Amino acid sequence: MGKSYQLREVKDLAPFHQVLEEVYRGNPQYVYPLRGDIEGVLTEQNKAYDGTNLKLWIVSEEGTRPVGRIAAFIDRSRNEELELPVGGIGFFESIEVDEVAELLFNAAENWLRDQGMHAVDGPINFGERDKFWGLLTRGWYRPIYQETYNPPYYQRMFEDRGYRPHEQCLTMRGVVAEFPGERLAGLAGRVRERYGLYTRQIDKNNLRQGAEDFAAAYNSAFSHWPYFKPLTGDDIYPTFQQMKPIMDPHLTCLAYNKEDRPIGLAGLIPDINCFMKGVNGQLNWKGLPRFLWRLKFQKKPRNCKGIAFGIVSDYQRMGVYPLLVDAMFQSGNQHNSRTYKYVDLATIRGHNTVMVKTCQQMNTQVHRVHIAYRKALVPTATWESFAMMDVENVDLGVYGVAAL
Repeated sequence: MGKSYQLREVKDLAPFHQVLEEVYRGNPQYVYPLRGDIEGVLTEQNKAYDGTNLKLWIVSEEGTRPVGRIAAFIDRSRNEELELPVGGIGFFESIEVDEVAELLFNAAENWLRDQGMHAVDGPINFGERDKFWGLLTRGWYRPIYQETYNPPYYQRMFEDRGYRPHEQCLTMRGVVAEFPGERLAGLAGRVRERYGLYTRQIDKNNLRQGAEDFAAAYNSAFSHWPYFKPLTGDDIYPTFQQMKPIMDPHLTCLAYNKEDRPIGLAGLIPDINCFMKGVNGQLNWKGLPRFLWRLKFQKKPRNCKGIAFGIVSDYQRMGVYPLLVDAMFQSGNQHNSRTYKYVDLATIRGHNTVMVKTCQQMNTQVHRVHIAYRKALVPTATWESFAMMDVENVDLGVYGVAAL
């Protein structure tokens, strides 16, 4: 007889976390996401959660071993801006058994359909679009912090069930020491002289002002984009406080005009996944000392991750991006090029050709590709998917082989 699989809805996240141990056991590439990050998305800590718009399921083998999981959710505020009612699924994990995947997809899709959704996007994050977005389809290497990683067979599981590519999400990598430093310095000097623009790094001792300026630059830069949700300094300040122990002041930068108005931002953080070996997603009494020791004493490898880049539209042709990058490249007697090997610029949309080309000018290239899929839940659902880059020349990497 074959094994039996049972689906059940859960509210306790403990078995939800345990599924990862079954799927990724023995994989040297894998870095467990921090449980606190997942719980910040899938509990009342998430501002998008209203008590009715989130469901979690797991599948157990023989009633005991957790071997699959999925979350389904509805971002009601974003749906108010859309003509097509769209739900989401995320944090999907499954052993390589189609019956497990079928139970999970059916549960999530049926609930979303019952809630009036006409289509479903996945795998995506419940909330902000800067993390846990898309299915990895090229570039099987160690994931960076808050980046989705999954076995290659997930792509077949999605596509066999009618999910079609909707949006492309790129991670672009560059060698920090190979950034065009002299050319950047020349461009930045001309920008300062011609337009009176200047830069300032976020001060760890004045995070409140940094949060206010960051929000102002972010809102001005992204207000014209689909799915835009404005942020306030009060939204950003708690995140800055949480990041303070790992924040490197040389990796953050804001650009200002002559009137001291924030008009551009560039935010990077040390990629903490470099230091997460053996922590298993838990910065508790056991995992936290390991993490902090590595953070302080481990010299190599150290990489950094881009988390936010934006320029106010009126200034996008004035060289603000080279100005920001030069400020971080020159900071602390080129501290960054001596400290970090790679920079990974994450969650860059393939349809944002201006940003892709700008990153390429900084000697970065596509290193990993994620796809957010969409599936119709009713026969009348129609939409136009985003344009996507040709990524056939991007290396696939090798699943399960230790590599940066």
